[in-house]
Amino acid sequence: MGHYVIRVKGTLSRDLTDTFPTLTADPEPPQTVLHGYLDDQAALAGILNHLDMLGINIIEVLQIPPPTNGH
Repeated sequence: MGHYVIRVKGTLSRDLTDTFPTLTADPEPPQTVLHGYLDDQAALAGILNHLDMLGINIIEVLQIPPPTNGH
């Protein structure tokens, strides 16, 4: 499981963001930031393919490293 951040161009509708229940959507005009934990690379690929099929411009995809114990 990994924590991902997906930044897309434009503001996504609530109906669209609801299709990604494992992600939280934060509008940051003129972009939307989707973030959350995904089970694997296949889950990430499915979301990216869905966004691409809808013609949504993906600006950035980041995987956030797990926190360390500070040592």
